[in-house]
Amino acid sequence: MTTVTIVTGAASGIGAACAQLLCATGVTVLGVDRAAIAWQAPTLHTLCIDVCDPTAPTQICDTAHQIAPQIGGFVNAAGIMRVAHPFAVDDAHWDGVMGVNAKATWFLTSAVLQAMVPWQAGSVVLLASTAGKTATTVMHPIYNVSKAAVIAMTKTLAHTVASSGIRVNCVCPGVIDTPMQSAVTAALIDDTQDAALIWQQRLARVPVGRSGAVSEVAAVVQFLLSEQASFVHGQAINVCGGMVMQ
Repeated sequence: MTTVTIVTGAASGIGAACAQLLCATGVTVLGVDRAAIAWQAPTLHTLCIDVCDPTAPTQICDTAHQIAPQIGGFVNAAGIMRVAHPFAVDDAHWDGVMGVNAKATWFLTSAVLQAMVPWQAGSVVLLASTAGKTATTVMHPIYNVSKAAVIAMTKTLAHTVASSGIRVNCVCPGVIDTPMQSAVTAALIDDTQDAALIWQQRLARVPVGRSGAVSEVAAVVQFLLSEQASFVHGQAINVCGGMVMQ
């Protein structure tokens, strides 16, 4: 039976890399993003919607079921990062980051899992971050909090569906070369630090001595979606070049 895998944040960065890799292997993908998805593939279907829209869970699941009767996989890669000193965080900053990274992730994942339960099969991969484990970069404080929330919801939902034949895991990327990382670097530039210095400081924390590629994260996501990972459940897997070893 034909199944569909939903990928949010599919227009760019890690989300696009995941969706492109899945399409390249013949998987039918529903790519979701608030921006138009410029790339194409024979098995790609698209939906332009903001994941924070209260109707997004229903619209996304309904669209997926128009493509295939069964949702076989879900990759939640939609996310944002904002820079601020912890003491400068205001309500708008908190609500904006937590709204996308935590609230929307929770309600969409819950809706997808409920759609998967009758089939007693499926795999969900949420994109967390090593920031959710270490919180060492204090200049994106609520991003840290939101990604810790993603790790906690991964474990909670994994317990919830453990007897339903559905697996739930998350991936924790470290320093990955993405448009989001570039935007954060630009936001951190001040009179004492330029982009090259900021980037050098970040890489100094990575034992392998380089940033990661989105393709390297996508490969781990693909593995977790596959039957090769049939006994991997409730895990927060680092993809960070050794920056975090726990």
